[in-house]
This record gives sequence, structure tokens and C-alpha cells, in this order.
Amino acid sequence: MRISERGIGLLKSFEGLELEAYQDIAGIWTIGYGHTGDDVEPGMRISEREAEALLRKDLRPREDAVDRFASVSLNQNEFDALVSFVYNIGANAFGGSTARKRLNRGDRIGAADALTWWNKATVGGVLREVFGLTRRRAAERALFLTPSNPPIVRDPKKIAENSRITPIEDSPRRGSVGESRTVQGATVAGGAGAAASTLGRDSVEELNQMETNIESGHSLTEHPQAKDRDGPVGVDENGNPVIGGETDTQTGEAIEMQVDRPSKHEVHAVEAQIQFALFVLIILSAVFVIYARFDDWRNYRR
Repeated sequence: MRISERGIGLLKSFEGLELEAYQDIAGIWTIGYGHTGDDVEPGMRISEREAEALLRKDLRPREDAVDRFASVSLNQNEFDALVSFVYNIGANAFGGSTARKRLNRGDRIGAADALTWWNKATVGGVLREVFGLTRRRAAERALFLTPSNPPIVRDPKKIAENSRITPIEDSPRRGSVGESRTVQGATVAGGAGAAASTLGRDSVEELNQMETNIESGHSLTEHPQAKDRDGPVGVDENGNPVIGGETDTQTGEAIEMQVDRPSKHEVHAVEAQIQFALFVLIILSAVFVIYARFDDWRNYRR
């Protein structure tokens, strides 16, 4: 199979015509319609007719490569697009490309999409996207997907070729439930809610126990009487627990030492702060879920 004049026109529009040798953005000496090789030297000049001859000569191995690597039948537009593609990236690169693998599996849409991935080049030692390549890949993809003598299919069993069947919108969906941002946000919100509920329940139980102890007279303050090695000591005039056991050598009176520990109020204050943080996380997760649903509706219409 040979490339058509339409395919050559597409290739020429992106390769451009240069009658004097130059270095492309990758530093490769080039002349004519993108012709490269050992025969291109600095200062070399050719005519437009010579450039056309070089192009026709260069197209032959690219056409053979497409015939060799493609194991499925191709229409003219598909072949033209692939020849232009191979002319740019090289035969070996096409042989190992995802586009070729998808094409040979019969996934023509996937193959067309894979063409567009080849839009980067190493410039100055850095791999970056090149706008000219992006436009070229888009044009090749469009040509690849353009029907060549569109068939009129009356057999309903030939679904792949039938373009007259009434279509139904089926927007893209995420690969799995785990990829759903709605599920992710709901999971975070649910985890935070469970943690806040558990913390709140524990706090209520502790407060109820404190009230029970106070009502029964087992604990009149938040500070239970401390015990040292010699037994209970008691509390000072402010109600704080003290530890005895030491005596003033001058007065002979016991020296009281206060026990420094956080009160129940301080503990519950910290727990309240944690609960507040968890409730904020729940609210943020809910907002994220709402945003995710809106974004899915906008992009996926579902």
C-alpha cells in the first residue's frame, strides 16, 4: 500500500520545506521535507524538485514499516496517518508503540488516542512538550479516524462498522469504586465521625461517673486524696492534694507537697478540641463530596 496525495499533503504541511540544511530543535541536520541522514551536511543546498524526490524516497521504508507492523487491514486514511506518524518518530519506535499494539488488537479508537502521546522531545537535555508535535499528532489522529468511503451497513450484527445506528450517550466512568472521589470523601467523613462519636461517648461516661461519685460522697473534689509511702495525707486549705512525710527541722511541723496533675476540666478541654477538629474534618469532607459530585456531573454528565 502507498500513501495518497492527501497524506503527503498533511506530511508536507508539518515538515515544511527547507532548501538549505539546518539543525532542528533536537540538533539533527535536516533538509527538504524533513530529510535527515549522513548525506545532509552544513551548508548543503537543494532545489524544490530534489526535495520532492528525497521525500518520495524517504516514504518507501516508512510505508513498508506500516505494512510490516500492522497486522490488521487499513483504509487509506488510516494508512496515510500512520505513514506520517512513522515518518516523524521512526519505524522502530512505531514497532514498540502502544498505538501499534492497540491497532493490532482491533482497538482503533485507542490506537488513535495513543498517537497523541508522542508530542514530547528532548530539547537542551530536557524532555518537554512541543506544540508543533501536539498539533501534528492531533491532525494525524483526525485523519486516522476519518472514514474512507464510509460503508452503508444494513446488517445490525456488524456493529463496529455501523454509523447509522441510533447512539446513546455513555460518559466515561472511573475504573473502580476506590477511584471515586465521592467514596473517598465519604470514607474520610465516616472515619472522622466515628472517632468523634467514640471520643464524645467516653467523655460523657467520665462526666457521669464524676457526678455519681460527687452525689454519693465518694469524691467531693476533682482531686482525690493522695497517698504517699506512709498512707493518706489529705488536702490543703485550697482543696489540693498534698503529700506529707517530711518535717521542718526548726518547727517540727510536717511539710505538705502538692500533687501537680491535670484536672478533669483540662482533660475534657483537650478532648473537646479534638472533637472540634474532627467535626471540621467531617464538614470539609462533606464539602469535598459535594464538589466531587458537581465535577462528575459537569465532566461526565452522571
